[in-house]
Amino acid sequence: MNALFILDKPQDLSSHSAVHRIRKITGIERVGHAGTLDPLATGVLVVLLGSAVRLSEYIVDHDKKYRATIQLGVETDTYDATGNVIQTARPERGEGSNVNVAPEEIRAVVASFVGKLNQIPPAHSAIQIQGKRAYKLARQGVALEMEPRAVEIYSITLQELGPARLVLDVHCSKGTYIRSLAHDIGAKLGTGAHLAALRRTASGDFSIESSHTLEQLAAAVAAETLAQLVLPMDLAIEHFDAVHLDAAHARAVRNGLFIPAPPNLTTPLVRAYDDAQNLIAILERVSERELKPKKVLDPAQ
Repeated sequence: MNALFILDKPQDLSSHSAVHRIRKITGIERVGHAGTLDPLATGVLVVLLGSAVRLSEYIVDHDKKYRATIQLGVETDTYDATGNVIQTARPERGEGSNVNVAPEEIRAVVASFVGKLNQIPPAHSAIQIQGKRAYKLARQGVALEMEPRAVEIYSITLQELGPARLVLDVHCSKGTYIRSLAHDIGAKLGTGAHLAALRRTASGDFSIESSHTLEQLAAAVAAETLAQLVLPMDLAIEHFDAVHLDAAHARAVRNGLFIPAPPNLTTPLVRAYDDAQNLIAILERVSERELKPKKVLDPAQ
């Protein structure tokens, strides 16, 4: 099966472990994911089945949407609820459930993070530093100086505002750390803060409404209705132009050969379908007249 499966990932399960579980449930050997989700987080994890694994690079660049719960007044070393408390709010800002910050100040600080910014990732993250994961070095007590990354937050909507708890809907670019956003909001308010809960509600065009749980997946496999839960893999690249090939040109593409380009193509990469409407390759425009195979998804047997 070559398809996409949108998983509603449960809490306390890593993305890698989720893929392992899906592989075991379905019996499909080639399974991957597009965009890691922390174990603490729940929600949308785009899972790739079969040849769809080769499309991951075109999905990870998608923007993301999250529902984030932020606890003010307590800062942790991981920037989330799994870490050790390293600081509480300054005396004048209160602590625990009695953080003394006016709602107007909170709204202004939250709004100030909308736009392009250089964000410093958490030290407890999977970023590679000299060939090692940052979180492994951080656990060993190594002092890390994380390099800032250019990200963009398109919008933040304040859904709930309590004495020391914020619930935000965040729409952001790839690579944005919501844990860092929570930490930075706390720092700017002077209260400290950490990410208490996180749910990814969308990855690109794939939303939580089209997701399914591991339990639903297992039930569908048992009932032999898995096809009803998956999505066509070409949805991952539907923003590319499409070409529909006759048998001869499809055979050429499957063998890695250049083919003539039809007129009026507008995208650098092109979806290629055979005469049975199967997605067989991603083609690259090398000139106005020629296309070459970039990724053959359905190779010649």
